Amino acid sequence: MYRISGIDNGETGGLARVRELRKQIEAQYEHVLFLHAGDFLHPSFISKQDNGTAMIKTLNMMDGSLQNFDHNMLVTWGNHEFDKGRMKHVPIMNKLLNQSEFTWLGSNIKWKADSIQSEKMKTYQIFTYDDIKVGVFSFSTDIAHPEYIEIFDDYQSTAEHYVPFLREQGADFVIGLTHQWLQDDLAMMQLPENSRPDIIFGGHEHYVQTEQVNNRWVLKADADAASAIVTEVSFDQGRHHISPQVIQLDKNFAEDPQTLKLTQALSGLNDSQYCADMGLKSDCLNQELATTKHKLMAEETEIRRYETNLGNTLTDMVLSDFATCGADVVLLNSGSIRLNQNIPAESPITVKHLEEMFPYPSDLRLIEFNRGLLSDVLDHSISGWTANGHWLQIAGFVFVHDPENQTVSHAHLRSEQEMQNIDPQRKIRAVVPYYLISNDTDHDGYTMLNESMQVDCQFNGASVKEMFKDLLTSLTVPLESNRDYRICNTTRDSCQ
Repeated sequence: MYRISGIDNGETGGLARVRELRKQIEAQYEHVLFLHAGDFLHPSFISKQDNGTAMIKTLNMMDGSLQNFDHNMLVTWGNHEFDKGRMKHVPIMNKLLNQSEFTWLGSNIKWKADSIQSEKMKTYQIFTYDDIKVGVFSFSTDIAHPEYIEIFDDYQSTAEHYVPFLREQGADFVIGLTHQWLQDDLAMMQLPENSRPDIIFGGHEHYVQTEQVNNRWVLKADADAASAIVTEVSFDQGRHHISPQVIQLDKNFAEDPQTLKLTQALSGLNDSQYCADMGLKSDCLNQELATTKHKLMAEETEIRRYETNLGNTLTDMVLSDFATCGADVVLLNSGSIRLNQNIPAESPITVKHLEEMFPYPSDLRLIEFNRGLLSDVLDHSISGWTANGHWLQIAGFVFVHDPENQTVSHAHLRSEQEMQNIDPQRKIRAVVPYYLISNDTDHDGYTMLNESMQVDCQFNGASVKEMFKDLLTSLTVPLESNRDYRICNTTRDSCQ
């Protein structure tokens, strides 16, 4: 959940719809537990200005009022909660925690002394509903490891400790609130019986997933509250029955007026403050840079799984600039493009679109490696093909992607006219975001790439956002963006 107001100009998702949904459920049921599986403080355009304060204020409104602690609301830590991961950020994090009117679970996290601390933080929670006790523990991935965390316990040891512990405390039903990959959630449900939670509500992937293992549900909703998971749990004579449902929070779903008023005020204040800080007019974010002839595909289930026309536009633009330094290809991880909505055909592309599209620094580097390494890069790009941010938008080469068999084939550079002429020892030059090679990141899993591969180029350090802005403002006609099947998907394209 990165945007308090949702996506598609507010017509999809957003916390005003989440609040309205909760109101409707609470009108029907006496006992309602509200869970969030992490990734909400960062990254977004608004959090770049306020470090997550607006999100906390809006989440505080999920019980319908501010200044009252919500005892039925639990959140856990996603990897993006740790975007402010230095020791110098501890005061910012503690301030956000103290502003929170809900409980933070960190069952597998061991904090360093004199760092993150708040009475709002717990390692587990037990709720008593009439004669039923419900226990909740959490698990957070270690994909981001901030300086103020000593260690993350793994999912197996976490479940092996907390599930039996909560049962011993009298829990009739145990919930795992997790932020990890789906395959790890499923693996948790394959642990021995006494270590399995009864249900997992999860996050990390950005689209809805409903899976069962050993007759137990793993449930995840769409990012930015495009959907929510509502699950009824009923108990009868020591048994429980689970009925999950995916609720689409689209334009046909009502918004809570009070929450909507709050999100509009917070967004408006943030936008005007941004413009003031830039020394620009108060409506500077509405400035039209260009129009687009075709719909620009930036919604995450597309841009994180397929070639898209926006990805092609950005990578072709980068390749054109870096060509003077001998660049052969561009590898742009889709997680760096975070608009999560499409820009309709014949509509304006605004300054705010770019600010939301690139909340992270998008500086680029030219690297050089043996041609044979490209296969390892592509194998990682298609791995875990569930709308992951490490999926690459590309330029300068083509390949065939078979998602059913999880394979890459027919990969060759545009300059390689025939497959049989490929030399794995040939040096190729690739333009990549600095994040993918930096010594201070996890490389988004591209561990085969590193800073030692960097070569000199006058464009090193160039920003994708600024390059795109320059391109748009130079246009005298609408931007024309198309797919050219550089990534041919065997399930939706003709790949003969």
